[in-house]
Amino acid sequence: MSKVPEKPTSLLHRIKEASLGLITPSPGKIGIIVTLFVIASFSRHLQMPRDSSGQFDWVGTYERAIYDMRFKLRGQNKVTGEIGILAADEKSVAQFGRWPFPRSIYSQAMGNLKKAGVEWIAFDAVFSEDERPYLDESFEGIQSALVSSLDGSQFSSEAFENHMNEMLAASKGDMSFAKGIKDFNNVIQGFFFLGDYAERDPDYRSVGDLGYDWIGQAAKLQASSIDFTDFPHGKALKDYPGLIYPGALANTGTISGESLHQGFFSNDPDPDGIIRKATLVQALQPLDNEYKPVGDPILLPSLALKTAAEYLHRVPYVDFDQEGIERIRLMDPNGNAEPLEIPVSLDGLGRVLINHYGDEHVFPEISLADAYNGDFKQFGSKNLPKILIFGATATGMNDQRPSPFSEIIDGVVHHAAVLENILSQNFMKRTLLFAPLEAIILILSGIATTLLLRKTSSVTSATMLSIFIVTVYLVDRAYLFGKGNWAYIGMLYVQTIAIYFGVTLFKYFTEEREKKKIRNAFQHYLNPAVINELMDNPDQLQLGGQKKELTVFFSDVRGFTTISETLSPEALTALLNEYFTPMTTLILESGGLLDKYIGDAIMAVWGAPIPLEDHPDRALSASLKMLDALAVLQQKWKREGLPPIDIGIGLNTGPMVVGNMGSDQRFDYTVLGDAVNLGARLEGINKQYGTRILLSEFVRKNLKRPNDFLLREIDKLKVKGKNEPVTIYEGVHTTGKNLEQVREVVGLFELGLARYRQKDWDGAIGQFSKGLLILPEDKPSKIFIERCELLKSEDPGQDWDGVWVMTTK
Repeated sequence: MSKVPEKPTSLLHRIKEASLGLITPSPGKIGIIVTLFVIASFSRHLQMPRDSSGQFDWVGTYERAIYDMRFKLRGQNKVTGEIGILAADEKSVAQFGRWPFPRSIYSQAMGNLKKAGVEWIAFDAVFSEDERPYLDESFEGIQSALVSSLDGSQFSSEAFENHMNEMLAASKGDMSFAKGIKDFNNVIQGFFFLGDYAERDPDYRSVGDLGYDWIGQAAKLQASSIDFTDFPHGKALKDYPGLIYPGALANTGTISGESLHQGFFSNDPDPDGIIRKATLVQALQPLDNEYKPVGDPILLPSLALKTAAEYLHRVPYVDFDQEGIERIRLMDPNGNAEPLEIPVSLDGLGRVLINHYGDEHVFPEISLADAYNGDFKQFGSKNLPKILIFGATATGMNDQRPSPFSEIIDGVVHHAAVLENILSQNFMKRTLLFAPLEAIILILSGIATTLLLRKTSSVTSATMLSIFIVTVYLVDRAYLFGKGNWAYIGMLYVQTIAIYFGVTLFKYFTEEREKKKIRNAFQHYLNPAVINELMDNPDQLQLGGQKKELTVFFSDVRGFTTISETLSPEALTALLNEYFTPMTTLILESGGLLDKYIGDAIMAVWGAPIPLEDHPDRALSASLKMLDALAVLQQKWKREGLPPIDIGIGLNTGPMVVGNMGSDQRFDYTVLGDAVNLGARLEGINKQYGTRILLSEFVRKNLKRPNDFLLREIDKLKVKGKNEPVTIYEGVHTTGKNLEQVREVVGLFELGLARYRQKDWDGAIGQFSKGLLILPEDKPSKIFIERCELLKSEDPGQDWDGVWVMTTK
């Protein structure tokens, strides 16, 4: 008969199957999707333009939040004490009145600080307008102007106005302040970048002189103290618009004088308003009277960078690349010391990550009032800080700039922190190497997490997830963040948690449902521990079978037909249930699989679905225990007047097909094969030998602990339908018997069996008879005596090999 060729699968059908395979959810696909989403978001974050504050960037937002949390968990760090705050605080307000304070007080305060050992003072404040004298300071000048305006009895209003303008232009406070700066000498004056406000808002254009006088005179000299490398590929500073500010607000010309010690204190926060970075260098575009660019931009240092450079007697050195500022170094102009490198951010804007030290009280603080009064007793015998940064700290002065530690940090503290970072070389940094390493870790972590979650329960997964998160945090605290490195661990947390919940929910709604189905199907057939192992590998329950070496068990109730005729259906059912319960329990407790009940018979298997190395031992041990349990039941039934029940058990070990047999709609987990059939035949053969447990030579050969059992070779026989003889053994039940007598009878039986195979019928009968003298109820001895008598009368012939042929099942 010719075989009908299979219909070839169409390309469209194969594409459809592949597509369904891709969209069908699974734990592995969930892990891959989450990992790809995180990697894609990370890549987008890295490629976002500098000015991307209006774009959604969950990676940046989340990583910044985790970054801030790590500062809070780390807590406050100690500072060197070299840097302090000269504070315009509540105490100063109480002494000097309204803010801004009279500028004449600064000269005396700076003089007292210089005497106390302070070396440098930097001002986080700008004095962009001439100070107008207070009324009580103007009486003498007004009186002089009136006298000078009188010409006899005539009053000249024009002369009076001129005298008043001269008096207002000559601000005594500004001159006093300027003299104090000149006398102290080491004063870093601050100025403020206006940004594009100078172009957009006319009000800003009318504020003072916008520092342009100073720009025209001092800024170029100031810029000459900053060296920078040649710009790549013919670029110039003006080609980096992100570094250019079109206007600045600086001190008045009277205050600025010809000082070169000036730095900007303006700084842009992150999109969420928190100060995490500080701009160290910036370019200023001079403008003419019509606010149009004049000449080339000028590169200028920040207040903190300028103060550090002057204090250390160094020169800032800026390197440029195609993106902007590549690095900033403080160089020794004499070449006697190694450069101090400042790790700037990767955006090319010349910014440094601030390694914040704590709240506003972390740096030593001197009230401006105490400096004015020369009262430094709060420091006792300790020296004052070598560097002071002046700033407003009093409530209501509106100079608060949020930090990772708090939303109410005074702005001057940020400048102090940057300066402390530079002097102590204690930076936060994020290098180019971090991004590729983070991407690799995310991919590997995604794969590992997915594989792990596929094989573990929800509780175990949650425990391991918690351990993972804590471990990552501890490693980061000790070796990354703790060492000043900002690694993106937030994405790792998000990815791991997302995979966990995704896989867990999927398993709950799909695999957990399948496990419940498996548990319901096998709870009456398998030990709970075996069911748990099976649920971890549900693929074993697919339709179809596998060839494995197992041990099969069959038991049957002797004389069941007669018993069923003497009992009502209800009583018979109760009797069988009472019998099945302990037998089933022993099967499950030994790791066996209850295959099925066949009327009064039981079929069981050891070694499937969970592999067991000692499945023959377990099967034989359970069989012997069944006889013990049956003895207890027999005593009970005897007292209740119920008919006696006895059983026969057959065991065989061998290759058999195990799996789900049936249809797609309904199937049973069972075993098939010749080895199974032999086990069933051995159960029935017990009747021929008067035994209760018979096992094949294959069971005996595969026992891992043969000395745990007493076995008696019974016969070599050919079962019906088989040509090859099989040696069968009795699993001797010794409970309640004299073990020495049983062993002696077994030994005599084996001697008799040897004589029997030599056709020494009388010698064999003699050995079997000796056994009966010890145990008269030994049925195998009686049966072999009868067989020897039969063979004596019917000579089996010269070719007889001692194999008994069974003609019935």
